[in-house]
Amino acid sequence: MKIIYYFTILITILITFSCSSITKEDCKKDMYQFGLDQGSKGLLNLAESIRKVCNNTSTNVDLEGYIKGFNNGWNMYCTPIHGLENGMKGDLYRSFCPPIKEEHYHQSFLIGKKIYDKKDQVKELEDKIREIEQENSTELSAKDELNNLKENVLFLNREIQSLEQNGKI
Repeated sequence: MKIIYYFTILITILITFSCSSITKEDCKKDMYQFGLDQGSKGLLNLAESIRKVCNNTSTNVDLEGYIKGFNNGWNMYCTPIHGLENGMKGDLYRSFCPPIKEEHYHQSFLIGKKIYDKKDQVKELEDKIREIEQENSTELSAKDELNNLKENVLFLNREIQSLEQNGKI
């Protein structure tokens, strides 16, 4: 499971940086909508790149529209519920939000990350339970281990449920 986590981190980094390059075709886009899309996805503000690339084209670019759209998208992205969702997906935390929203987003992200980690633990325990059940052992120690694992899964699921309720407040 940890391999998947690190792979997800790598993919997130690659997507983030691959989405940060501007082409001359981007200069023809509705800049408000382009900025809104970037901000609402938690991507980087590309205003400076747009200015550099699009200054050399014949297209008249609405950089103010981009910035306005980006800021509106940014505000949609930087909500506690979005922080919770990103944490639950196992996303990397990036300090990205405006200071007034950062604390709430970050707290929710951390709750989501705990949920993600606990679900990962549940999967590992369930895999171990399946292994022991497939061995079909009648030994008392195997049955005790199986019972302990099942109790741990129940405990973790209760913790997950509690965290999910706390995160949605």
